[in-house]
Amino acid sequence: MFKKRILNSAIVIFFILLISTTSFAKNIIVDVNNLDKGIIRINYSKNTDNMKVLITKDDNQENYDLKLGVNYPLVFGNGEYTISILEHIKGNQYRQVEKETVKLELEDEKDLYLQSTQIVNWNESMLAIKNAKELTKDIKDDEEKIKIIYNYITNNIKYDNEKAYIVQADYIPSIDDTFKFQSGICYDYAVLTAAMLRSLDIPTKLLMGYKSDIEKYHAWNEAYINGKWIIIDTTYDSAYVQNEVPIAMIKDSNEYKVEKTY
Repeated sequence: MFKKRILNSAIVIFFILLISTTSFAKNIIVDVNNLDKGIIRINYSKNTDNMKVLITKDDNQENYDLKLGVNYPLVFGNGEYTISILEHIKGNQYRQVEKETVKLELEDEKDLYLQSTQIVNWNESMLAIKNAKELTKDIKDDEEKIKIIYNYITNNIKYDNEKAYIVQADYIPSIDDTFKFQSGICYDYAVLTAAMLRSLDIPTKLLMGYKSDIEKYHAWNEAYINGKWIIIDTTYDSAYVQNEVPIAMIKDSNEYKVEKTY
């Protein structure tokens, strides 16, 4: 749970303002080398400070801070996407300076949820990822692996109430910090859960929105197992687990309202 919505919020309504009409050759700005995994990178030689990447498909859109060397996920399914580079003008106003299109044709859309992205930014050298491999080194069954990672996080990560009120709108969790300090808000829990499970080749989504009995904006996960997506909420369950109160790991989808998927 956290006080402010993360990533795109009020700034989205200003993205249409001050748009340039310049067009550029296809796939100069957008690196499509890993498009078959559902992710892109941005090649941009100019100063990237305070710039945005806007990803749109049909009526769907998502924006991210522009960073070089990170993966941006195409989360709206197969089809044609427009990738725009936005330059800050003032306040919440941006103008488009570059635009390219890409066509996503994944054979298996679950592959996207195994990748490292700007938000779920993991690699094999991280202590959290090494820990996930160690905890499950003798386990072959994916369902058992999920239970092991779930048990580790709900038993060990403490909820940081103070952080929930001071976190900034552009906050992105550090997997290393969450694992090192063993604390965080729901966003931290969900990113850590996604990273650890993805590193074990278990497709895992990071979801944001609302839970029926929580007023604040919330983050949780879905993991793919036995031919279906199951909901896991390590933040919510940690309070029960750490107080030795029984609670089911798999949640009811009717209790959740999804606004964003990463």
